Amino acid sequence: MYYLISFICLFISVWQFIVTWRTFTSLKKEGDKRTSPFIMLGLWSSLAFAIIFFAVAIAFFLGEF
Repeated sequence: MYYLISFICLFISVWQFIVTWRTFTSLKKEGDKRTSPFIMLGLWSSLAFAIIFFAVAIAFFLGEF
């Protein structure tokens, strides 16, 4: 059961890293004055979410919970 939860958390983490990276590169290429000034806060939150899920996945994989 721990391995299933670990795999799900790892999948969510990797997906979140990919979405964050795509958004960041898109913002660098297409961002202008109409871009919200709060987008960087959203990207940092997204990155923190991915890191937390990665840590939870590793903890479940190692049986720490």
